[in-house]
Amino acid sequence: MHARELVGSGLLAALLLVVVGPVAAQDTRLLDAARAADSTRVIALLDQGDSADARQADGATALHWAAHWDDAAMADALIGAGADVDAANDFGATPLWLACRNGSEAMVATLLAAGADANAALPSGETALMTASRTGSAEAVRLLVSHGADLDAREHTRGQTALMWAVAQQHPDVVEALVALGADVQARSAPQPRRIHTRTAGFNPSGVIDTVLGSNTPILFAARQGNLEAARHLVAAGADVNDTAATGTSALVVAAHSGHRALALFLLEQGADPKAAEAGYTALHAATLRGDETLATALLARGADPNAPVVRGSQGRRNSPDYVLDHDVVGATAFWLAAHFAEPGIMRVLADRGADPRIVMEDGTTPLMAAVAARRRREPGLAANPAEDERLVLEAARVAIDAGVEINAADADGNTALHTAAARRLDTVVQSLVDSGADLDALNDQGQTPLARARGRGGDDNSTVELLRRLATLGSP
Repeated sequence: MHARELVGSGLLAALLLVVVGPVAAQDTRLLDAARAADSTRVIALLDQGDSADARQADGATALHWAAHWDDAAMADALIGAGADVDAANDFGATPLWLACRNGSEAMVATLLAAGADANAALPSGETALMTASRTGSAEAVRLLVSHGADLDAREHTRGQTALMWAVAQQHPDVVEALVALGADVQARSAPQPRRIHTRTAGFNPSGVIDTVLGSNTPILFAARQGNLEAARHLVAAGADVNDTAATGTSALVVAAHSGHRALALFLLEQGADPKAAEAGYTALHAATLRGDETLATALLARGADPNAPVVRGSQGRRNSPDYVLDHDVVGATAFWLAAHFAEPGIMRVLADRGADPRIVMEDGTTPLMAAVAARRRREPGLAANPAEDERLVLEAARVAIDAGVEINAADADGNTALHTAAARRLDTVVQSLVDSGADLDALNDQGQTPLARARGRGGDDNSTVELLRRLATLGSP
């Protein structure tokens, strides 16, 4: 039991004794016994005439404790002695709310049979039905609805319903029960204006945008959580697989971005639009971000546009490991993103499905440059593997070259792919680029050759400098 829900601590009891004295101690015998889960003593005290509605300083009664402990004998005795089944403590919690919080079907049945209000709610608007849905008690849900609980009541903070809570907490049996009882599968949570970041590093005002979050339907909650079984129940009950949140993000985009391939594939099978782009990016962009080649292949097979650009970055937390389409990738296609994230397999799939490898970003960055500069995404906590990262960069660079990307193209700073490979000291990539015709003497805007970039601040003492000198001596093909 959390203190904010039922303040019944020993410290509070001790303070009451100090302030009120021996008479208060006598008056709290029933509450003390209930708090100690001593149903035998509670029954004895009731037989002696103690009031069943005595209250603690926080407004809690012995019946609150009976519900908390899920003590049927204590609850029966208190109810038989006339306890108020709808008594609420100072936080608005009733015994029924506590029974639902415990997921106790038997206690819920006992309290409802005694006349408890099935629609009693906390000040936040959280009803017993929402609580039972969150804790996962399908039978408690059925009991509450049979006693008049409002299926589509909304809590006050985000305007969410019991069905949304059941989906979000991954209770498909509760979802099934609520849907069967008639819960609204099209209900939307409240829209919430927010100022968000679309950059994940540092602070740049250009990455801060005003938007509206929320306005989610149950199917969007399922997409975020990857709750496939719940999604099946929702779709069977008429949920729209093309529902979008206030941001324009579709259920398919949410599932893809959240890394829930099975749910994304299910939504595709049910007719979700693979081209949906109201979010500012598509499911194909999200699948590429997540490195999901299987999903990317399925999306393309269903008609996803391989050349659609990112027009707005996704929400992110600064300096976080979240999977975010940063503001800096606005304008990128899936092929460019696959290069950027060192996903050569996805690059090949996209190239085979008509992706244009000639995409060039506003700063002049080509897919080849993106591949050479790539930083492989990895799950939080996993150590870097430089050798594997270099292998993937090399493979991605080769895919870009084979697709026809100009090898000596320069970005806005005059750097070519070879400049970047040299600066990163990726020897295998440097060798491959030179073998494919990269210009060893290309100068960037600072007048630097790839060799100068390889020197960097560390001077000549590295293998990349040696490699570039040797290649210059041999002459590039």
